Amino acid sequence: MLTFKINKDNTAYEVTKCDKKATGLVTIPDTYSGKDVVSIAKEAFLERINMTDVIIPDSVEKIGPRAFAGCTGLTNIVIPDSVKKAGDGIFSGCTSLKSAVLSKNMKISGDKAFYGCTSLISVTIPDGIKDIGKYCFRGCTGLASVTIPKSLTEYGWAFEKCTGLTSVTFQNGLKVIGDRAFRCCTGLTSITIPESVEEIKLWAFAGCTGLTSVTIPKTVVKMGSGVFEGCDQQLTINVLGLCEKPEAWDGGWRNDFKVIWDFGGKNIVEEAGA
Repeated sequence: MLTFKINKDNTAYEVTKCDKKATGLVTIPDTYSGKDVVSIAKEAFLERINMTDVIIPDSVEKIGPRAFAGCTGLTNIVIPDSVKKAGDGIFSGCTSLKSAVLSKNMKISGDKAFYGCTSLISVTIPDGIKDIGKYCFRGCTGLASVTIPKSLTEYGWAFEKCTGLTSVTFQNGLKVIGDRAFRCCTGLTSITIPESVEEIKLWAFAGCTGLTSVTIPKTVVKMGSGVFEGCDQQLTINVLGLCEKPEAWDGGWRNDFKVIWDFGGKNIVEEAGA
Protein backbone atom coordinates (compact mmCIF):
# COMPACT_ATOMS: atom_id res chain seq x y z
CA MET A 1 0.00 0.00 0.00
CA LEU A 2 2.90 2.38 0.80
CA THR A 3 6.03 3.01 -1.26
CA PHE A 4 9.30 3.99 0.42
CA LYS A 5 12.58 5.51 -0.72
CA ILE A 6 15.91 5.40 1.09
CA ASN A 7 17.65 8.73 1.69
CA LYS A 8 21.02 9.71 0.24
CA ASP A 9 22.87 8.72 3.39
CA ASN A 10 21.24 5.30 3.36
CA THR A 11 20.17 5.85 6.97
CA ALA A 12 16.38 6.42 6.82
CA TYR A 13 13.30 6.16 4.62
CA GLU A 14 10.71 8.49 3.20
CA VAL A 15 7.13 7.56 2.31
CA THR A 16 6.85 8.54 -1.34
CA LYS A 17 3.43 7.21 -2.34
CA CYS A 18 0.25 5.63 -1.06
CA ASP A 19 -1.87 3.34 -3.24
CA LYS A 20 -4.76 5.28 -4.76
CA LYS A 21 -7.11 2.50 -3.69
CA ALA A 22 -6.29 2.93 0.01
CA THR A 23 -9.39 2.91 2.21
CA GLY A 24 -10.20 3.48 5.87
CA LEU A 25 -7.31 3.70 8.32
CA VAL A 26 -3.78 3.94 6.95
CA THR A 27 -0.91 3.46 9.40
CA ILE A 28 2.54 4.74 8.49
CA PRO A 29 5.14 2.51 10.18
CA ASP A 30 7.93 4.05 12.23
CA THR A 31 10.48 1.76 10.60
CA TYR A 32 10.93 0.09 7.22
CA SER A 33 13.59 -2.52 6.46
CA GLY A 34 15.17 -1.85 9.82
CA LYS A 35 15.52 1.93 9.36
CA ASP A 36 13.44 4.84 10.65
CA VAL A 37 10.75 6.42 8.50
CA VAL A 38 11.55 10.13 8.91
CA SER A 39 9.62 11.96 6.19
CA ILE A 40 6.53 12.02 4.01
CA ALA A 41 7.13 13.16 0.43
CA LYS A 42 5.38 15.84 -1.57
CA GLU A 43 1.86 14.73 -2.58
CA ALA A 44 2.46 11.21 -1.20
CA PHE A 45 -1.19 10.86 -0.17
CA LEU A 46 -2.67 13.43 -2.55
CA GLU A 47 -6.43 12.94 -3.11
CA ARG A 48 -6.67 9.52 -1.46
CA ILE A 49 -10.36 10.21 -1.07
CA ASN A 50 -11.30 6.90 0.55
CA MET A 51 -8.76 7.18 3.36
CA THR A 52 -10.60 8.18 6.56
CA ASP A 53 -7.75 8.18 9.10
CA VAL A 54 -3.98 8.17 9.03
CA ILE A 55 -1.54 7.53 11.84
CA ILE A 56 1.75 9.42 11.57
CA PRO A 57 4.46 7.86 13.79
CA ASP A 58 6.71 9.89 16.05
CA SER A 59 9.70 9.00 13.88
CA VAL A 60 8.53 11.44 11.19
CA GLU A 61 10.30 14.81 11.18
CA LYS A 62 9.17 16.33 7.89
CA ILE A 63 5.93 16.45 5.87
CA GLY A 64 6.28 17.58 2.26
CA PRO A 65 4.05 20.03 0.34
CA ARG A 66 0.46 18.89 -0.28
CA ALA A 67 1.23 15.54 1.29
CA PHE A 68 -2.41 14.94 2.27
CA ALA A 69 -4.14 17.61 0.19
CA GLY A 70 -7.55 16.74 -1.19
CA CYS A 71 -8.06 13.73 1.08
CA THR A 72 -11.76 14.47 1.29
CA GLY A 73 -12.57 11.43 3.43
CA LEU A 74 -10.00 12.19 6.14
CA THR A 75 -11.71 13.06 9.44
CA ASN A 76 -9.01 13.52 12.10
CA ILE A 77 -5.27 14.14 12.21
CA VAL A 78 -2.64 14.26 14.94
CA ILE A 79 0.76 15.60 13.90
CA PRO A 80 3.28 14.22 16.40
CA ASP A 81 5.76 16.50 18.16
CA SER A 82 8.59 14.84 16.23
CA VAL A 83 7.52 16.79 13.12
CA LYS A 84 9.69 19.90 12.79
CA LYS A 85 8.95 21.04 9.26
CA ALA A 86 5.94 21.02 6.94
CA GLY A 87 5.38 22.41 3.46
CA ASP A 88 2.59 24.13 1.52
CA GLY A 89 -0.99 22.94 1.78
CA ILE A 90 -0.29 19.74 3.70
CA PHE A 91 -3.99 19.18 4.47
CA SER A 92 -5.61 21.77 2.19
CA GLY A 93 -8.98 20.81 0.78
CA CYS A 94 -9.58 18.00 3.29
CA THR A 95 -13.24 18.95 3.48
CA SER A 96 -14.28 16.20 5.94
CA LEU A 97 -11.49 16.91 8.43
CA LYS A 98 -13.07 17.65 11.82
CA SER A 99 -10.13 17.88 14.22
CA ALA A 100 -6.42 18.61 13.98
CA VAL A 101 -3.64 18.61 16.55
CA LEU A 102 -0.40 20.31 15.50
CA SER A 103 3.13 19.49 16.57
CA LYS A 104 4.51 21.97 19.09
CA ASN A 105 7.91 21.76 17.39
CA MET A 106 6.85 22.25 13.81
CA LYS A 107 7.43 25.17 11.50
CA ILE A 108 5.08 25.38 8.55
CA SER A 109 7.42 26.83 5.97
CA GLY A 110 4.71 27.00 3.32
CA ASP A 111 1.21 28.44 3.14
CA LYS A 112 -2.39 27.18 3.29
CA ALA A 113 -1.74 24.19 5.54
CA PHE A 114 -5.44 23.61 6.32
CA TYR A 115 -6.88 25.96 3.72
CA GLY A 116 -10.55 25.27 2.95
CA CYS A 117 -11.05 22.51 5.53
CA THR A 118 -14.67 23.55 5.89
CA SER A 119 -15.67 20.82 8.37
CA LEU A 120 -12.86 21.58 10.82
CA ILE A 121 -14.40 22.28 14.23
CA SER A 122 -11.47 21.64 16.58
CA VAL A 123 -7.83 22.63 16.25
CA THR A 124 -5.10 22.42 18.85
CA ILE A 125 -2.18 24.79 18.35
CA PRO A 126 0.19 23.90 21.18
CA ASP A 127 2.39 26.36 22.99
CA GLY A 128 5.86 26.10 21.50
CA ILE A 129 4.89 26.49 17.86
CA LYS A 130 6.12 29.78 16.36
CA ASP A 131 5.24 29.78 12.67
CA ILE A 132 2.17 28.30 10.97
CA GLY A 133 2.66 30.11 7.67
CA LYS A 134 0.17 32.29 5.83
CA TYR A 135 -3.48 31.37 5.22
CA CYS A 136 -3.11 28.36 7.53
CA PHE A 137 -6.82 27.97 8.37
CA ARG A 138 -8.26 30.36 5.80
CA GLY A 139 -11.84 29.52 4.90
CA CYS A 140 -12.30 26.94 7.68
CA THR A 141 -15.90 28.04 8.11
CA GLY A 142 -16.81 25.37 10.67
CA LEU A 143 -14.21 26.48 13.20
CA ALA A 144 -15.99 28.15 16.13
CA SER A 145 -13.22 28.75 18.66
CA VAL A 146 -9.44 28.87 18.78
CA THR A 147 -6.69 29.51 21.33
CA ILE A 148 -3.61 31.38 20.14
CA PRO A 149 -0.55 30.18 22.11
CA LYS A 150 1.91 32.68 23.51
CA SER A 151 4.73 31.25 21.41
CA LEU A 152 3.12 32.04 18.05
CA THR A 153 4.72 34.93 16.14
CA GLU A 154 4.05 34.26 12.45
CA TYR A 155 0.42 33.71 11.47
CA GLY A 156 -0.58 36.26 8.86
CA TRP A 157 -3.97 35.65 7.21
CA ALA A 158 -4.18 32.52 9.42
CA PHE A 159 -7.92 32.63 10.16
CA GLU A 160 -9.09 34.87 7.35
CA LYS A 161 -12.70 34.18 6.34
CA CYS A 162 -13.33 31.73 9.19
CA THR A 163 -16.88 33.04 9.28
CA GLY A 164 -18.05 30.61 11.97
CA LEU A 165 -15.39 31.75 14.44
CA THR A 166 -17.07 33.26 17.51
CA SER A 167 -14.40 32.95 20.18
CA VAL A 168 -10.67 33.74 20.16
CA THR A 169 -8.56 33.25 23.27
CA PHE A 170 -5.12 34.84 23.31
CA GLN A 171 -2.74 33.24 25.80
CA ASN A 172 -1.13 35.69 28.18
CA GLY A 173 2.45 36.05 26.99
CA LEU A 174 1.52 36.46 23.33
CA LYS A 175 3.49 39.35 21.78
CA VAL A 176 2.02 39.81 18.30
CA ILE A 177 -1.34 39.65 16.54
CA GLY A 178 -0.58 38.81 12.93
CA ASP A 179 -1.42 40.87 9.86
CA ARG A 180 -4.90 40.08 8.52
CA ALA A 181 -4.96 37.20 11.00
CA PHE A 182 -8.72 37.44 11.63
CA ARG A 183 -9.81 39.38 8.55
CA CYS A 184 -13.46 38.81 7.62
CA CYS A 185 -14.21 36.64 10.66
CA THR A 186 -17.77 37.91 10.64
CA GLY A 187 -18.91 35.81 13.61
CA LEU A 188 -16.64 37.56 16.12
CA THR A 189 -18.49 40.00 18.40
CA SER A 190 -15.90 40.94 21.00
CA ILE A 191 -12.14 40.71 21.47
CA THR A 192 -10.02 41.17 24.58
CA ILE A 193 -6.30 41.48 23.94
CA PRO A 194 -3.99 40.43 26.81
CA GLU A 195 -1.51 42.81 28.41
CA SER A 196 1.43 40.90 26.98
CA VAL A 197 0.64 41.96 23.40
CA GLU A 198 3.00 44.62 22.06
CA GLU A 199 2.03 44.79 18.38
CA ILE A 200 -1.15 44.46 16.35
CA LYS A 201 -0.35 44.26 12.66
CA LEU A 202 -2.24 45.80 9.75
CA TRP A 203 -5.81 44.72 9.00
CA ALA A 204 -5.74 42.21 11.86
CA PHE A 205 -9.52 42.42 12.40
CA ALA A 206 -10.58 44.13 9.16
CA GLY A 207 -13.95 43.09 7.83
CA CYS A 208 -15.13 41.59 11.14
CA THR A 209 -18.60 43.01 10.63
CA GLY A 210 -20.05 41.46 13.81
CA LEU A 211 -17.44 43.02 16.08
CA THR A 212 -18.95 45.51 18.56
CA SER A 213 -16.37 45.63 21.36
CA VAL A 214 -12.57 45.48 21.51
CA THR A 215 -10.33 46.00 24.53
CA ILE A 216 -6.71 47.01 23.94
CA PRO A 217 -4.13 47.22 26.77
CA LYS A 218 -1.52 49.93 27.20
CA THR A 219 1.24 47.42 26.41
CA VAL A 220 0.47 47.68 22.69
CA VAL A 221 3.23 49.99 21.48
CA LYS A 222 2.81 49.42 17.76
CA MET A 223 -0.39 49.34 15.71
CA GLY A 224 -0.70 48.84 11.96
CA SER A 225 -3.05 50.58 9.55
CA GLY A 226 -6.65 49.55 8.96
CA VAL A 227 -6.77 47.16 11.91
CA PHE A 228 -10.56 47.55 12.05
CA GLU A 229 -11.20 48.50 8.43
CA GLY A 230 -14.71 47.52 7.32
CA CYS A 231 -16.02 46.64 10.79
CA ASP A 232 -19.55 47.58 11.90
CA GLN A 233 -20.08 51.25 12.75
CA GLN A 234 -21.32 50.22 16.21
CA LEU A 235 -17.81 49.08 17.17
CA THR A 236 -16.40 50.63 20.34
CA ILE A 237 -12.68 50.37 21.04
CA ASN A 238 -11.64 50.50 24.69
CA VAL A 239 -8.00 51.41 25.28
CA LEU A 240 -6.81 50.80 28.85
CA GLY A 241 -4.19 52.90 30.60
CA LEU A 242 -3.67 55.45 27.81
CA CYS A 243 -5.08 58.90 27.15
CA GLU A 244 -3.98 59.32 23.54
CA LYS A 245 -2.60 57.47 20.54
CA PRO A 246 1.01 56.33 21.00
CA GLU A 247 3.47 57.62 18.42
CA ALA A 248 4.05 54.17 16.85
CA TRP A 249 0.34 53.58 16.19
CA ASP A 250 -0.50 54.15 12.53
CA GLY A 251 -2.63 57.23 11.91
CA GLY A 252 -5.32 55.12 10.28
CA TRP A 253 -5.51 52.46 12.97
CA ARG A 254 -9.03 53.22 14.24
CA ASN A 255 -10.81 54.01 10.96
CA ASP A 256 -12.95 56.64 12.71
CA PHE A 257 -14.60 54.20 15.15
CA LYS A 258 -15.54 55.27 18.66
CA VAL A 259 -12.59 55.06 21.08
CA ILE A 260 -12.71 55.24 24.86
CA TRP A 261 -9.32 56.05 26.39
CA ASP A 262 -9.56 54.69 29.94
CA PHE A 263 -6.76 56.44 31.79
CA GLY A 264 -6.74 56.12 35.57
CA GLY A 265 -10.48 55.64 35.66
CA LYS A 266 -11.05 58.84 33.69
CA ASN A 267 -12.58 58.22 30.31
CA ILE A 268 -11.65 60.33 27.32
CA VAL A 269 -14.08 59.62 24.51
CA GLU A 270 -13.42 60.09 20.81
CA GLU A 271 -16.72 59.66 19.07
CA ALA A 272 -17.08 57.80 15.80
CA GLY A 273 -16.07 59.97 12.86
CA ALA A 274 -14.17 62.41 15.04
